[in-house]
Amino acid sequence: MSEQNVQLVRSIYELWGRNESAHHLIDPEIEYVNPPYAVEAGTRRGRGALSKIREVYPDFRVEPERFVDAGDDVVVIGTARGTTASGVQAQWRQGYVWTVSHGKAVRLRWFNQPQEALDAVGLHE
Repeated sequence: MSEQNVQLVRSIYELWGRNESAHHLIDPEIEYVNPPYAVEAGTRRGRGALSKIREVYPDFRVEPERFVDAGDDVVVIGTARGTTASGVQAQWRQGYVWTVSHGKAVRLRWFNQPQEALDAVGLHE
């Protein structure tokens, strides 16, 4: 089942990369968890929570470099990029942990450091 989870998460990023909807792969009540150090720390629910970043970076995108199978969880390591409305370009590496249940993404946690995402699922490099 876990290889299917990796493929599901990979498909989300592929669809987003083509500016297509991934709603059919994401639970409507997805739990989106920001780390305690985030500007908007805490947990939000619903697909709309995933698009909040576009209020700061309208062209926000993640370029995944690596997908790591962690059972029900899938770790994604990648580079986030975006341009603010005032034209400031930003680029940073991040880690994400997606949780999949019953063929849908049900939880997304993001971390400023890729290693934090790996640590969150008990993988240490």
